[in-house]
Amino acid sequence: MKVFWTLGIILLVILKLNDLQTRKSRCDLITEHGYPCEEHTFTTKDGYLLTMFRIPYSPVTKNQNLANKPPVLFMHCIYCSSDIFLLNGPNDGLPFMLVDRGYDVWLGNVRGNIYSQNHVQLSPWSRAFWNFTLDEIGRYDIAAKIDYIIARTGQPSTHFVGYSQGTAVFSILLSERPSYGEKIRSTHFLGQGVFLCHMKSLPVLSRAFVMGRPSMSWMGQYSSHSVDRLLNIIAPPICKWFATPCLMLFQFVVGWNSPHFNRTLLGDFLRTTPSAAGNLQTLHFYQSIKNCQFRKYDFGEKGNLAHYGTAEPPPYHLEAIQLKHPINIYYGDNDFIVSLKDVERLYNILGNRTILRRIPYPKYNHLDLALARDVKEVLNDCIVDQMQEYEGRSFKGNLCEHFNKNAF
Repeated sequence: MKVFWTLGIILLVILKLNDLQTRKSRCDLITEHGYPCEEHTFTTKDGYLLTMFRIPYSPVTKNQNLANKPPVLFMHCIYCSSDIFLLNGPNDGLPFMLVDRGYDVWLGNVRGNIYSQNHVQLSPWSRAFWNFTLDEIGRYDIAAKIDYIIARTGQPSTHFVGYSQGTAVFSILLSERPSYGEKIRSTHFLGQGVFLCHMKSLPVLSRAFVMGRPSMSWMGQYSSHSVDRLLNIIAPPICKWFATPCLMLFQFVVGWNSPHFNRTLLGDFLRTTPSAAGNLQTLHFYQSIKNCQFRKYDFGEKGNLAHYGTAEPPPYHLEAIQLKHPINIYYGDNDFIVSLKDVERLYNILGNRTILRRIPYPKYNHLDLALARDVKEVLNDCIVDQMQEYEGRSFKGNLCEHFNKNAF
């Protein structure tokens, strides 16, 4: 009994001490670097209140005239939030790099994550609130963000940067509502979350094998929020003491033995990730892995007939995607989430509507695409230069030449 109470007291002390370093929320990750931040909340057509964070200008240039600044929309990975793009700080972080060059940056958050857990009628504690899949995120959330940015800035279109899940929901929108292609300037996929059939991550594959079936839909109308918040509190101090085992655990999921991850960001990463997701949203990904398809959520034959009028869920028609400029896809050989075969499959459908940028370092994994210590030189400099060229601004033209010409 004494041992039990002792362990309980130790845990409480850890949690209390960690309160001093709990997740930096909302605009803190931006303003601590001297950049201004605006919080924008708006409503989707189906009633969800979504929050975006805007970095309108840079303290470096101090150009507060927003009239002609090109907007850029960022969309995060599953179990992430907009925070994932900010952890690298102003020198290496892509949002800060773009703001310093005169862009108007908007950091999006999907329904259900820590910054978007409200609805005009539904309580986030209700099951009905969490009754959504990737389909609703793509068709409603991404569309609402693009429309809001265009209405707010007066610009006719926006650049887009998506990471993992962010690429999947963007592709859903453009497959279902191709007219949105007219509202997009340049497009940049960090990884791709469209096809996941050849994933090599054993922990994710094992869960997908069990949970990627229509019969698991009973789990749907719940969320991971409570568990995720607990992890945000207890994981940082534990991984501070046991950093190497923690990193090994992450790399077992996203790509083994990578030397590129910026270890100094581990604490901030764990305080901000995971950031909550709906179970149907997660199950939708598991179905994509298990069925090797990019299609709507599978409710089972009876549920599909009720939702879609067909026994099988309809596929998303990627061939309908039409953009002014090709999608830049950045990917690595050591990515256990996104395999080279799945990138090739997407390329075989989209063809010259894509530009493949295979990272030349063989150990680059899925998490490195956002948080590598060399992400500025490997990815972000290229992305900024591509946007500069699109905007008719001064650009170097050689910052993307290091990518592997052997696409697969």
